[in-house]
Amino acid sequence: MNTFFIKIYIAAAFSWLFFSCEQSEKDNREQKTNQPNILIISCEDISPLLGCYGDPVAHTPNLDQLASEGIMYTNVYSVSGVCAPSRAALITGLYSATFGANDMRTNRKTLPDGIPPHEAVPPAEVKCYPELMRVAGYYTANNEKEDYQFNAPVTVWDESSKKADWRNRPAGQPFHAIFNIMTSHESQIWVMQNDPVVIRPDEVSVPPYYPDTKAVRDDIARVYSNITVMDKEVGEILARLEEDGLKDSTIVIFYADHGGPLPRQKREIYDSGLKVPMIIRYPDGRKAGTVDDQLISFVDIPATILSLAGIETPDYMHGQAFAGPYKSEPRAYIFAARDKKGC
Repeated sequence: MNTFFIKIYIAAAFSWLFFSCEQSEKDNREQKTNQPNILIISCEDISPLLGCYGDPVAHTPNLDQLASEGIMYTNVYSVSGVCAPSRAALITGLYSATFGANDMRTNRKTLPDGIPPHEAVPPAEVKCYPELMRVAGYYTANNEKEDYQFNAPVTVWDESSKKADWRNRPAGQPFHAIFNIMTSHESQIWVMQNDPVVIRPDEVSVPPYYPDTKAVRDDIARVYSNITVMDKEVGEILARLEEDGLKDSTIVIFYADHGGPLPRQKREIYDSGLKVPMIIRYPDGRKAGTVDDQLISFVDIPATILSLAGIETPDYMHGQAFAGPYKSEPRAYIFAARDKKGC
């Protein structure tokens, strides 16, 4: 082959390689634009005490608006009545009792029989689900609570801190962001006890398992008032999303990490300790203002987020997707567990 033809051959090869790379980058860009952003707003320690759930006392205009624009789920249950075991399920899609994560914060105390503090250890093949989203091209941000019963690998989040935000991602990259709101946490009942209340003690209903006393009414009123403050914080996050022009490309999911903060609620596996509100709003407004009564467990939430991102549910997950292209048949039962000391 003479030099002239060699030069033509090399030029053609480089042209093909350049075109192939350029086409691949174009395909990647197009794939990213087809991936929805997924924003989770989670709060602490509330039962469905929201106006959109028919509570006559609650003052929650932002969440009520979100429900009017999305789907309100009425039968969503945690796997535990307390946060760390619940979050272990929410990050793995596994029941926390199956991998030693059901005893509350095993890494912070000595357990029965002198067992020292330790981390729960998920099976080797298990990934925190945001790891799978990062592989699929998502920017993952967690603001800020983790509390999974184990230290998350460095591969889970692009950032996990008080400053974590979708605004920190590279331009054009789809994001999965979680914002955890602490305002409705059990501890805030006494931390905020002297703050003005939005809901007065004489307005609330007292559940039959409590005595109708001033102290009980004061605490219930504080729970409702803290929920109102939390609702305002939800509104601020949603306003930023809209300000950034992302409302029409973002799926928004709201839920609490387990049921209410008061006695016979938190740490227990009655409905009062497990049942939570959940709302999903889609960018295209599908099923806006509707109610979905299917049974949903926390182990289903990671599978569903992956499904909405176009990622198939891993075989090891105990949960099943209730929405998206990999949606499964509705479940017939939910399961929860507590330990004698851990909850």
